[in-house]
Amino acid sequence: MVSCSDDVLRAVKSLEPLGSGFAVMQLGTKQMIRSVPKELNTDQSIVLEAIQVLGYVTVSMLQLNLRWARARAVAVIDDLVADSLVWVDTQSEETEYWSPTFIQDPLADCGYPILVQNS
Repeated sequence: MVSCSDDVLRAVKSLEPLGSGFAVMQLGTKQMIRSVPKELNTDQSIVLEAIQVLGYVTVSMLQLNLRWARARAVAVIDDLVADSLVWVDTQSEETEYWSPTFIQDPLADCGYPILVQNS
């Protein structure tokens, strides 16, 4: 039996009233399942939305496109890495920070990925 993402989302939403920490978060055009209580600040939300363009960001991309100081970009990225909301790829010239929501399960049948984030 193959479960559709809608079934998973409905199940997660049914857990919200129990205070389990599970919730569905909307990040731009993507949805993510949060398994621990965590509120994103404005900068974190902006970076996660920016990641949706290419699937990743770099510190210099944030500096150039958002006109942020390097320290601000690094601080936001460090927080996202610490919370496992972005993955680090050091294989390029500049470190890239990827969103795991861009990794599609080849068996997924409902058009968007679901990320379960644990800490």
